[in-house]
Amino acid sequence: MRLLHLLVLGLLSFPAFAQNDNYGADKANKRNIPGSNMLGGKEDFEYLALKDHPSRSGVPLGGIGAGNVQFAPDGRFVRIGLNNIHQPIANSKNCFFALWTSSESRRLVRDNDSSWGMKGLEHTSYTGLFPRATLQAATGHVKVNIHAWSSLVPHDVKNSSLPVAYFDVELEATENTETAIAFSWEDFIGKGIKDPLSVEGMDGQVLSRGELMNGEEWPERKPIATFSEAFNGMGFKGIRQFAAAPIVPVKATFQNYVQEVALMAVQTPGTSISILPAYEQNGWESFVKNGAFPVYGNKHQSLSTPGSTAGSAVAVKTSLKKGEKKTIRFMLVWFFPELKIDKENAVPGSYWVGGSDYGRYFHNYFSNLSSLAAYALTHRNELLAKTMEWQQPVLQSTLPDWYKFKLINSGYVIYTNMILNKKGDVTVNEGGMGGLAGTMDQRISAHPFYQKFFTQLDRSEMQIFGDAQAFDGSINHFIGHYYVGMGTVGGRVPTENHWMLDNTEGWIIQIVKDYEQTGDLHYLRKFAGRMKDGMKFLKSKMPAGVPIPVGPTTYDDFTHPPIYSYGAGMYLSALKAASKAAKALKDTAWANESDQQLNSSRKAVLQMLWNGRFFSYGCQVDGTGRLDNILFTGQLAGSFVSRYAGWGDVIPLPYVQASLVSQFKISLSKTPDYYANKVWDMQLGKGIDQRGSQCWPFYLESYTAYPAIQAGFVADGMDIMKHIQLVHLRRGLTWSQNLWNPGNITYMTAPVTWFSTDVLAGAGVNLPAREIRLAPVFKDSAVATYPLYFPTFWATLQMDHVRKTASLKIIKTFGDTTFTLSKLVVEAAGTPADQKKTFSLPAFSIVKGSSLDLSKWYTALNGAVTTEAVLPRADEVEFLQVQ
Repeated sequence: MRLLHLLVLGLLSFPAFAQNDNYGADKANKRNIPGSNMLGGKEDFEYLALKDHPSRSGVPLGGIGAGNVQFAPDGRFVRIGLNNIHQPIANSKNCFFALWTSSESRRLVRDNDSSWGMKGLEHTSYTGLFPRATLQAATGHVKVNIHAWSSLVPHDVKNSSLPVAYFDVELEATENTETAIAFSWEDFIGKGIKDPLSVEGMDGQVLSRGELMNGEEWPERKPIATFSEAFNGMGFKGIRQFAAAPIVPVKATFQNYVQEVALMAVQTPGTSISILPAYEQNGWESFVKNGAFPVYGNKHQSLSTPGSTAGSAVAVKTSLKKGEKKTIRFMLVWFFPELKIDKENAVPGSYWVGGSDYGRYFHNYFSNLSSLAAYALTHRNELLAKTMEWQQPVLQSTLPDWYKFKLINSGYVIYTNMILNKKGDVTVNEGGMGGLAGTMDQRISAHPFYQKFFTQLDRSEMQIFGDAQAFDGSINHFIGHYYVGMGTVGGRVPTENHWMLDNTEGWIIQIVKDYEQTGDLHYLRKFAGRMKDGMKFLKSKMPAGVPIPVGPTTYDDFTHPPIYSYGAGMYLSALKAASKAAKALKDTAWANESDQQLNSSRKAVLQMLWNGRFFSYGCQVDGTGRLDNILFTGQLAGSFVSRYAGWGDVIPLPYVQASLVSQFKISLSKTPDYYANKVWDMQLGKGIDQRGSQCWPFYLESYTAYPAIQAGFVADGMDIMKHIQLVHLRRGLTWSQNLWNPGNITYMTAPVTWFSTDVLAGAGVNLPAREIRLAPVFKDSAVATYPLYFPTFWATLQMDHVRKTASLKIIKTFGDTTFTLSKLVVEAAGTPADQKKTFSLPAFSIVKGSSLDLSKWYTALNGAVTTEAVLPRADEVEFLQVQ
């Protein structure tokens, strides 16, 4: 087969234009340089019951902005971020559950060690669905299921930001036996906290202070003495670990200065509770022998001294008859007082001047550990039910298990990366960037989970970005720093005047999409002036005679030409957003200007970058030096975003389809797991990204897999998604994924998968227009059920391909406004957006429990034009040529 004949231009034709400041990306890219045999391997996982799985990460337990700890598939606790979520403690041997029966005792941890007189487990089975996990173990006469979970309740910030983890241990006896379960917890108070030795020179902008502000490079605080004592309350008994005085940092940060930790067991009939307030090397002899700890008084005692590692434990003993089940309930709760700044007397540089507070959201409701623990215990059933509620439509859908697993778990960064303070201001740690947070370029792909389930928090960060807009109209790259501070309404951010083109474009796109999905015209109006200023800024970056902005973008780790396929496409999508905003605001002049600019810029993009089979990596501002030998996986970003939002095709569909076939044939099919380099040199036949930064898998998902599904390559898009997950899953990194390579960093963009519920159903809403878009892509099952989530309602779409019926059921609504739908738009995958079909609906109110019969339009809804998978037979498939 004849390969594409390309204009070959060596790397010498790369222009002098380059990112002047990569904001620490170069250093971060080199943090986890992958070794050999990184890709390929097992594919037949039982996703909802992982057997003997690697445990470098686990499901995070905790709360938004309140700290977290991960419960891993081997029963260990890893990545312990009670104090420092940015650089958590890797693991602990003193955190575990243990089981005693009259015939044996074991730690419920899969290992070959014998510690504290107890062996570990040989095998485990694990179901992890953030923020819930179940560890299954069979040992001796008792089967054990440890159900670990924390509260994550959509649109309920209070109950999603609690520093609480629950453990419901289900015991089932295979014969009559006495049994006991113990929960052990290491003393982490004061540990892992970064603090500079001096704040001299830290009273300015982060990005002008270099490594001085990189909290990862600061030393850890010196260990402190801690204590423990019995901690009893209404319905529970346990242990309180504590420091004698609040931990006061040299420099205020968003680390959690945890002062108290309580591990508790819930009292139930037929059980007895015993405690071990402190142990180091010994102390488990009594439990190993008879399933209980010796009786201790209520006076506090020393727990840890500087240089020591100690723990505490709580045990619950009971009797079981053959076949009987009992559930023993434990809780882990941590607390720290609000960090308040004495702004009159504080040393310059010890806090961020003009920014937001350093408290936590739970400080609005709880002033001490006891009140928090009592609340958590009282409301546990309600919180569990509401946490499971948002997962049920996914689990009950007809989508494959690997997808359910990937989708639900991709939301984990809301615990591991999000900074949420007492006021309710929000920013998100990028991950591996020294503490830089609120990364707008990454937010473009990362935001769907927050926007769908916590619109209030999503808007908070968007508001801070808007308020921090520079005088030239640009939107900042960052708005906060984990180790410094963040902005607030009317305040300042510590990361001013550092822009990328897609920061401004992405901010505008997200504002307009939010307006259409919530119907909140006030929200749109509030930012109208700033959006106009942003579009003027983008226009100011156009070279003379060239209607495409030139400047740095998110792809800042590798030199790109000034006219750049990613940046050019994103600009087209931003123009679509601006046009939609202008028309909603009845600003005819702005709308006309946006539409005219879109036509002009799109024409230039096609003329300057399209080479017949894909969009070139880029070219010079005069159109010369086009890099047709460089294939780039980010070339369809603008195309995806616009079609996803319901704004049509900014690039005609045949161009998109041809681009995808080229990517499939040239790079993805040549890479194990399709984990291709984003920048691929066709002369060399390999990726040329710098080592350590060769894939950017989250962008491969949003800018290659999702456009593929939209364009009709459904099997290929799903396969790319599945393999991105497999690369991380095999290495035990499901809940600690890195952008640059399979490294152990919790990177902010993992929630990109939450675009896919809409992409697979061809779904979207424009509430002001009373419009719902539906065009599901699957046809290979008798009945297909799709879960749908929008900020104001949840629904399920069901397609019965036997009866040829279709229905939409509203399963949950939010807010006080009842919206009405009167228009169905079908924009079928594999067909141009301008061929969409629009149907009038009888007025349908979006009310919980209501159903909309769509059977009349079944044929149209089932109109996706899908293509046989290309990736498995890439060498047999011809390139597509579009002129």
